[in-house]
Amino acid sequence: LESCVENANQAIFHAAHTNPQYSGMGTTVVAGVWWEDKVMLVHVGDSRCYRLRAGQLLQLTRDHSWLQEQMDAGLITPQQAAQSGQRNLVTRALGVEELVQVESNEFLVEVQDLYLLCSDGLSEMVNDQDLLNLLSAETTLEAKAQELVDTANAHGGRDNITVALVYADGPTAQRKRSLVSRLLGS
Repeated sequence: LESCVENANQAIFHAAHTNPQYSGMGTTVVAGVWWEDKVMLVHVGDSRCYRLRAGQLLQLTRDHSWLQEQMDAGLITPQQAAQSGQRNLVTRALGVEELVQVESNEFLVEVQDLYLLCSDGLSEMVNDQDLLNLLSAETTLEAKAQELVDTANAHGGRDNITVALVYADGPTAQRKRSLVSRLLGS
């Protein structure tokens, strides 16, 4: 997973330095791989992953941003950061430098966990309480995703909004095996 992000960084960096129309191009990323009872998350920048477990919403990733660094140093409060005009200053991004520092973390997954991977176009427009309410709604994942995007747009939609939801419906051992794994006897 880290190699995939590093390869994406190289491709973006190369495109930005060989095509004048792409000069200054960069992006953030959050990605995950779920297997058995674990999830491995990687991220760069301020794209995020949240987990809803037993009615509690937790941000699993930590932004690579100037504001996060200020909060970590105790210089500003989360409330001050929420009101800041400097919300989009990321300290890491894909494509900006030849090498990128990818943050990776592993978490245990429990049945009925709901994971939200999103760009800052969502997290900047929808506060954590609204995220909790929307993710807790008794509806399909598709309907939740659409409501998240609609809410972000209703609150101003100042940036691209990317949303992916992953629901842990049970242990992977109980899931149907793929055709390839059945053919290989694994």
